[in-house]
Amino acid sequence: MNFNLDKYIEDGLFLLSKLVSFETVLNQYDPKSDAPFGKENKEALHFMLDYAKHDGFLVFNDHNYAGHIEFGKGKETLGILAHLDVVPVEGQNWNTDPFTLTIQNDKLFGRGTIDDKGPLVAAYIAMKMLKDNGFEPKKQIRLIMGCDEESGSRCLTHYFKENKLPEFGFSPDADFPLIYGEKAHMTYVIEGNVDDKEIVYEMICGTRLNVVPAKATMKLKKDYKKEYQEFLKKNNYKGEIIGEDYVAYGIASHAMVPEKGLNAAFILFQFLDEVESTKLSSFFTTYFTFDPFGKKMGYDLYDEEMKELTSNVGIINIKNGKVWVGVDCRVPRESHFEKMKSCIEQATNSVGLTAKIEGFGGYHYVDPKGFLVSTLLHAYQDITKDTKSKPITIGGGTYAKFIKNAVAFGPMLPGREDGCHIANEYMLMDDFKIMIQVYAKAIYELTK
Repeated sequence: MNFNLDKYIEDGLFLLSKLVSFETVLNQYDPKSDAPFGKENKEALHFMLDYAKHDGFLVFNDHNYAGHIEFGKGKETLGILAHLDVVPVEGQNWNTDPFTLTIQNDKLFGRGTIDDKGPLVAAYIAMKMLKDNGFEPKKQIRLIMGCDEESGSRCLTHYFKENKLPEFGFSPDADFPLIYGEKAHMTYVIEGNVDDKEIVYEMICGTRLNVVPAKATMKLKKDYKKEYQEFLKKNNYKGEIIGEDYVAYGIASHAMVPEKGLNAAFILFQFLDEVESTKLSSFFTTYFTFDPFGKKMGYDLYDEEMKELTSNVGIINIKNGKVWVGVDCRVPRESHFEKMKSCIEQATNSVGLTAKIEGFGGYHYVDPKGFLVSTLLHAYQDITKDTKSKPITIGGGTYAKFIKNAVAFGPMLPGREDGCHIANEYMLMDDFKIMIQVYAKAIYELTK
């Protein structure tokens, strides 16, 4: 089918501008509320459903947990799974307002432009183009929108209690040409009492396990301000003293690629271990600092197809004599979990701390030679003319895991800078146009 794309771009930019303006960061989950993931998530979901209803689509709202936009009829359903929530901007230095869509040099800046509001809008516009041009799919098409992907996906767990699982689908929330395998996922917590001999009496770092923290602050029982300033200069780190706070600035990145970031807490622990090594600072430098692959902990695991394990210390909270640490790991295979548990127990027991596994997520795999992958790959190649890039596996966990026969499909084109979860997140205008066309082609081929 041929489309006049230009007339739909204005509509898409309006939608994206509105969605970016909703600060859909989860601050508190309240299952008893009519806005379980907060007012902004609720309003963003309502906006999309109302807009789609006005465009003539059928819509459904699952108690503000999630909702869908529906088109077509048939025994089978194609699920397109996207999310409205975003990660926080706290501790990140943006050049523009993160909650205002700003267009500069053909770049669309704003939180969610690439993860995942921009791709959600692209998928919606693709559906709208097909519908407007008289396409009558032989299968049901559902754009399913969740409000809690960044904090556990409780939204879709709730949604699928009332709605059937689609037979197949894709999530526009990763990379092109497509992702046919996603690593398993383990999160764990380390906690305990702070030794009286520790010079740290407070440290705050991170707000999400799935983000490498870009800012960390601490308070000390002794005055090492001069030494800290000299340490920062010597190591070319960014940081400052604000009142009694020792502040370090790292580089944020997605937890599936922690090697692309710099954990701000690691800067502080390196300083502590140099100026006055204690049991706590030694623990972190021995088992965690500057190690995105778990080598120090002993669980640096690898699989030829799923690649290496990654490990991210996402949250550290030391206060009132207590320490709490949250770690996010993307694991090549589920069979590796037992090895990890053993390594974590051995490390924490050595310093009198305790570890608790908070969550598991199984790995996800779809036949790379099957109909779904072949059809999506052909759609991508037909629009982009890129026949060199091949389907891959990743450490990220997308909504695709909810459906046995679903993959992550876009939006990041090969070779592009990954702006997920970091400051100045953006999407290229040309890429926005490409993904609309790719999704339209894919939906058409899968449901014609």
